[in-house]
Amino acid sequence: MKGEELSTTQTQSEGVAEQRRDIPWSYSLRFGHGIAMNTTERKGRDLRMKTCLAIAISLAFATAAVRGQNLAAYQSTVTGQSPMYYNSLDNSYVPTIGTGTFVPTAVGTGFTNDYFGNVSDAAFFTNTTAQLAVAAGGNIINNSGAANSIGSLSLLFYTPNAVNASTRYVFSNGDVAGANGNQYTLELVGQVVTIKAGNKTITTPWTVTPGTWYYYAATWDFSGANSSAYGITNYLAVAGQASNTILSSFTQRGGTGNISSTAILGNGGTFTISAIQSDASGGFNVAGVPGLVDELATWNTVLATAQIDSQLNALILVPEPSTLALCGFALTGLCAVTRRRRSLKK
Repeated sequence: MKGEELSTTQTQSEGVAEQRRDIPWSYSLRFGHGIAMNTTERKGRDLRMKTCLAIAISLAFATAAVRGQNLAAYQSTVTGQSPMYYNSLDNSYVPTIGTGTFVPTAVGTGFTNDYFGNVSDAAFFTNTTAQLAVAAGGNIINNSGAANSIGSLSLLFYTPNAVNASTRYVFSNGDVAGANGNQYTLELVGQVVTIKAGNKTITTPWTVTPGTWYYYAATWDFSGANSSAYGITNYLAVAGQASNTILSSFTQRGGTGNISSTAILGNGGTFTISAIQSDASGGFNVAGVPGLVDELATWNTVLATAQIDSQLNALILVPEPSTLALCGFALTGLCAVTRRRRSLKK
């Protein structure tokens, strides 16, 4: 998967979670019954074709009736991993775990529907100067600005539903003039995911699709250098895909072409969601179309790969009860087909 463009598994209108159709129970009953009756008529003629058609139509209707895991399940997964800071951005800038409150420093921030379709449960940014900021970045990034930072971060972000031709920030800490290698950012340069870690700009081979929810995570250990035990690993996936689709990339601290062995992750100053730390520019908005950020969590430990996977898997869509019922009726119809075919052979 590394180096491949991420495929879109779901499309969504601006800032609003996709609305999925619900199939009424009564219609499901008539539909399943109709499959069985229509497939067994005319003395079994073209049974194979009709059986395949019945399966295809049943699956098409079944896949239309799905909803996401609920928000509580995802949040339970995250809190179960003991974060040092967790701000769900659920219609509030106050974290549920940790200290520091996001204070909007420019007009244009607010709340809208999140990935799960919950109203006012994700932060949005209506212009390129809109941002949320916490003055003490060390309250969010463990030991930000110190030489021994060890930690992890995860969040969800929704790309503006417009093609980006410049640099837009999802978050920034230390990306200021004269940073001297003390940086940590997540940026979209055009459609390319770019991370600044220490003194190095990591241009990944990953591109994003406008109007799509993504899961991003990172784990790092800057307490040493010059071996594969030290550095940063970045992860990216389309929200809703299984964990085996996640992209990952490791960059070592120390060594030729890597992060400098003396570089520091972040500068301990303001942590900014949307826009550069030092000024109100580069906000998460493209041509007036807002981007969204949600479910920011950080740790003072390096999360295991299995923990990253469990967060991503908590975003996978699951069937509605009505969908399972529809599948049951389709199977009933296919059983009727099988019995009819056997009787016609006698």
